[in-house]
Amino acid sequence: MQFRKNGIPIDIPGQHKRVSTNHFKAHKDFYRYKDYATLEGLEEGFRVIATAPVAHPEFKNLLDRGYRVIETWKRSDIA
Repeated sequence: MQFRKNGIPIDIPGQHKRVSTNHFKAHKDFYRYKDYATLEGLEEGFRVIATAPVAHPEFKNLLDRGYRVIETWKRSDIA
């Protein structure tokens, strides 16, 4: 943005910076699984919401620790 002598900003659309919108960086295991679940549980008195692949061993660990499944969903391919 440029300013005139009197301090009034001049908006010139051609001089705007382009903002990149693709900031997604997937975990190495992200593309191995298609079915995911959103879980809710309590950790040290605080409500925690977690997402885990249904076929991953961590999913069973979360269920054993008292988390409950809120929803299940399928991953859509990104990029």
